[in-house]
Amino acid sequence: MNVVTDIKGLSGQNYVATIGVFDGVHRGHRYLIDFVCQLAQSKGLKSMVVTFSEHPAVVLGHEAPPQLLTLDEKLAQIAQAGIDTCVVLPFSREMAALSAADFMQQVLRDALCVKVLVMGYDHRFGSERESDFSLYQRLGNHFGIEVVRAKRFGKVSSSRIRQLLREGRMEEAGEMLGYAYRFKGTVIDGDKRGRKLGFPTANLRVDARKQLPCPGVYSVRVEWKGKLYKGMMNIGSSPTFLSNGIRPPEVHILQFDEDIYGEELTVEPVRRLRSERSFQSVDELVSQLKSDAVEAEKITL
Repeated sequence: MNVVTDIKGLSGQNYVATIGVFDGVHRGHRYLIDFVCQLAQSKGLKSMVVTFSEHPAVVLGHEAPPQLLTLDEKLAQIAQAGIDTCVVLPFSREMAALSAADFMQQVLRDALCVKVLVMGYDHRFGSERESDFSLYQRLGNHFGIEVVRAKRFGKVSSSRIRQLLREGRMEEAGEMLGYAYRFKGTVIDGDKRGRKLGFPTANLRVDARKQLPCPGVYSVRVEWKGKLYKGMMNIGSSPTFLSNGIRPPEVHILQFDEDIYGEELTVEPVRRLRSERSFQSVDELVSQLKSDAVEAEKITL
């Protein structure tokens, strides 16, 4: 897939395109992208996704929702869908002020050579966001862009997936995404308390914008240097030892003894085993950790 961040001079091809934030690139997004690819093939054109380097809410001074995917992860998912070109626009206040007509003319037609625009069932763009689909069709006719509306796809949404993750419902979130939810983190130095308990953990620094599952203990798959391992993860405050404060995700990799400080891990929470709770003694905690490890060992790689 060709990734374009500078739209100046992009020419030589004509495209069937769609526009959106595409956070999660979930099953609804994939349905839309698949339609773009099929339509492009039938018309002898190239396929294009237009997305943004930042969530528009950030630029407009609003609180953006936590990300299901980082930009790199999003691009990887779009590439897997078979898109020819993905344009990553640097969303700005100037862009937000463009009317639908100006955006269609200046960006889609003149800069990106879009011949067919596929719109999601309820998608809007341009400063006059209350516009209906008929406006985009009229503008398309004026600027020589065929505007097509995709059919509605079920009740899949990024907000619903975020809610499922906040509830620790990993399987349901994965069903809506169309793939297992994952996050990446860099191993940082911790207090080494887990090692003293016989369960050394990798403390992970994760992008603060990333949506993480709710606090609790999870069975996880961990990828390091292309190899998969079984493990368990705690997200939360470690209430047995701390009275307040949220700690970074802590991952214990089963049957693993490597120096991984500074390394990047990819973590896939498979199932929420239990909620966090405070234990009366260290021995009680260790006993529970052993039970958690037995459950984590049951997952398949």
